[in-house]
Amino acid sequence: MTTVELEKPKTSVPGPYLGYALQPVRLCFHLLDTSPGDAVSLEHLDDTSVHYQNGDTTLEQCKSALSGNPASDRSPELWKSLANWADLCAAGSVDSEKAIFRYYVTPFKQGDLVEKLTAATTDQAAEDFLTEFKKSNFIGKKGVGAEPQISRFLSHDDSICLAVIKRFEFLSEPCPLEPIKSKLRATLPDTSLDDFCSAAIGLAKDGVEKLIRAKNTPILDSATFQKKFQAFVRKYDFSNLLNSTTAMPAEQQIEGIKISRPLFVKQLEAVEASETLLASAISDFLRTTADKTNWAADGEIVEHSLDEMDGALVRRHGLMRDEIEDVHASCSPQDRGRRLYRRCADLQFPLEGRTVPTYFVSGEYNCLAENCRLGWHPEFKTMFPGS
Repeated sequence: MTTVELEKPKTSVPGPYLGYALQPVRLCFHLLDTSPGDAVSLEHLDDTSVHYQNGDTTLEQCKSALSGNPASDRSPELWKSLANWADLCAAGSVDSEKAIFRYYVTPFKQGDLVEKLTAATTDQAAEDFLTEFKKSNFIGKKGVGAEPQISRFLSHDDSICLAVIKRFEFLSEPCPLEPIKSKLRATLPDTSLDDFCSAAIGLAKDGVEKLIRAKNTPILDSATFQKKFQAFVRKYDFSNLLNSTTAMPAEQQIEGIKISRPLFVKQLEAVEASETLLASAISDFLRTTADKTNWAADGEIVEHSLDEMDGALVRRHGLMRDEIEDVHASCSPQDRGRRLYRRCADLQFPLEGRTVPTYFVSGEYNCLAENCRLGWHPEFKTMFPGS
């Protein structure tokens, strides 16, 4: 759908949206939720409107209920929305028989009338409501509270009022960001959701701002937006990073491991590793062990991917060991072992094609040394029999 296919109604006020945070959020959700061929506008017919390929329209009034309850029965905001929708139908800007009139409120609020109106989908139910609304005791005292908006709504032809009543929807949610995150959660890890949610809203907001500045209709094509967002995800895929889940261990913790002398520490002692190198290896081991547990528990990685990585690391260890044995045969076994460890610890190797923290490969090599799948001293198997 192009911008010229929709004539801008006289009631449109696109500029003021810049002061409201909720509207771009709902715009973004609709752009992600709709199908190719559909389009979504901001402050064109309503706060947000979904223009479906088949000609149907959903007009949505967005209300932030940080104070008060805009969903209450006599809320002036509710009745102003009903009156505005009736105005649009009377002006011919909206086909009342092909529109949904949605009243959206966040955070979660309730109201008897809005819930009953949502259920009033039959002609008889709508007529019963309209009869009730026309009673003087319902309309209230002139100029007080919601009366001006109720009277403005009732000033329209009954057919218009009945259509708005019958096609009214109320939706209230605790958080407007959660529906967007639900759309992204299937393909992105939780650690990236906030970043990509913010990026998607910004992309939608920027899109309508450009149209407004160019004095074009502020309506975005859903398929075009989704393709742009997919391209953004591919370029800035924060999920391609496996983030550290733990801080540097305390010196007391490192010293405790050194005193207990697990096998990977004994392996480093066998090649006369320096105190600095030993402390770094213990820190890497502890952080890597924690990361593996946390990533697996959080669904960040598939556990058997660690087996694949370990196999690749063992192979690289063997190749580097053979090279060092050939090139540095004249060096002592301890020297050759330290060279081998430093070469291995300096490797950068991905897990599931994703970048890991700088300490992770070193830590994983020490995990392999702990299980004696490899070692640093040329004679490690003889030195640690039965391990």
